[in-house]
Amino acid sequence: MILYFTVCATLKAGALVIALRGAEWPIARIIGLVADVAALGFLVLVVATTVARLPPLKTAQGLEPRISALIGCFATVTLIAVPRVAILPQLEFTADLITIIGFALCVWCLWWLGRSFSIAAQARRLVTAGPYQIVRHPLYACEAIVLLGILLGNPTWATVAICAIALAFQYRRIINEERVLRATFPEYAAYGQTTPMLIPSISFLVGLNTPHAAPRGRTPDRFG
Repeated sequence: MILYFTVCATLKAGALVIALRGAEWPIARIIGLVADVAALGFLVLVVATTVARLPPLKTAQGLEPRISALIGCFATVTLIAVPRVAILPQLEFTADLITIIGFALCVWCLWWLGRSFSIAAQARRLVTAGPYQIVRHPLYACEAIVLLGILLGNPTWATVAICAIALAFQYRRIINEERVLRATFPEYAAYGQTTPMLIPSISFLVGLNTPHAAPRGRTPDRFG
């Protein structure tokens, strides 16, 4: 896993260096480069958290959780093999913006998850602060935003199919992780009752506009 994501980060960094050598800098190109930088930041943080992660307290048993984790994690990699189609500049601009937002949010989630990060369904340390006080699985929700940006940037049936497969297996990963976390941490039941799975509650969104709203959640488990 460390080798794979290190190779991906290296290739992304190399592509960025080549792109930075261009002489012209239209706004669309700048937005595209920012999206690549956000993706690189996410890959680097994945490598760092994988290296420093805590030993698992419990791991999902059986073959299905492992298969779901691998397919859910790597299905999107196949998107690079899908031939790109020409789209309107406005749509490409929107797709890049959504991708930037998605990757930036992924970095935020991964930063808070820190040493509890894992690919397989495993329990290391319960994190309920930061983005994890908004929803129980914010990283998956933010990865879905990235997929939306990718889909808008290359709207083909192959892209739709791959994104659908990735989302389906990501949902299976969520179910498997929920089982492990509930079996490992007794406090997860109360956390699950007060925190939605993927979509923020209306009460939380309303609370964002309320002055001096008190934060909730445990001490953050940030990387480092």
